[in-house]
Amino acid sequence: MAILAYHKVDNKFELGLTNVTPKMFERQVAGLKQRGVNLSLTAEEAAASSRAVYLTFDDGYDCFYRNVAPLLLRVRAKATVFVISDYVGKENEWDLRLSYKRFRHMNAAQLREVAAMGFVVGSHSCSHKDLTRLDRKFARDELRNSKMEIEDLIGREVEEVSFPFGRYDHGTIELAKEVGYKKFYGLGSTGSPNVFGRIPVYRIDTPSAVRRKVEMNRYEILKSDFVHSFAVISALILTRKQKLLKGEN
Repeated sequence: MAILAYHKVDNKFELGLTNVTPKMFERQVAGLKQRGVNLSLTAEEAAASSRAVYLTFDDGYDCFYRNVAPLLLRVRAKATVFVISDYVGKENEWDLRLSYKRFRHMNAAQLREVAAMGFVVGSHSCSHKDLTRLDRKFARDELRNSKMEIEDLIGREVEEVSFPFGRYDHGTIELAKEVGYKKFYGLGSTGSPNVFGRIPVYRIDTPSAVRRKVEMNRYEILKSDFVHSFAVISALILTRKQKLLKGEN
C-alpha cells in the first residue's frame, strides 16, 4: 500500500507544515485502523500489501519518544525513526527557523529506550546536509559516521537510512551501500528500484486525507509531492547559508 513519512508530532506551533499535533496523529492512526488498514511491522510488508501501511519519522525529535511511541505501542504497531546523529539531545539549529521555538531531538537515553521498545532506529546522516551537493568524501563521512555513532548509542546495527530532504542520486546510493546500509528511503511518491518512496504527512492532512494517501489517491499524492517540492528550496537555502558561514562564495 504505502509508507508514510512524518517529522514532528507535537503541540508546539510553527509556520511550517511538518508538525502534526498528537491529537491529529491519534485520529489519523485510528482512522486507518477503522478502515481495516494494517499498520505494518516492516516496510517490505507495506510495499507488498494492498492493505498495509508502514510509518516512518524523520529527524529523531523527542516528540517521537513522548507522543508517538506510547500510542504505537498501544495499537501494537512499529515504526522507523531516522536520527541526525550530530544533534542527538540538541535543538534543531540545522533547520530553517519557522517559529520562535526550537524543537529538541531525542537524547541518547531516549534513543536506547526507543530501540529497546522494538522500534527501528535508522540514520538521517550526521548533520542533515543535502548529500547530492557534497563531494564524495564528505558525503561518505556523513553516512558512515552517523551509522557508527548511532550504533554505539543503541548497541545494535543500523541498517536503514533516510536521505536528507529526500534527495539522492546514483552516487549517494552507492556510498550508502558501501558503508553498510541495507535499506534506503527517499521522500515523495517516486522511489527507485533501490529506494523506498514515502508519502509525507503534513499539518494540513485530515484523517480522511491520510487514508486517501495510503490508497494512493492521485489528488492527494500530487498535493503531497507539491508541498514536498519546497524541501528542495529549503535544501538550497541551507546549503547557501552553510557556505556563507564558512566564508565561501
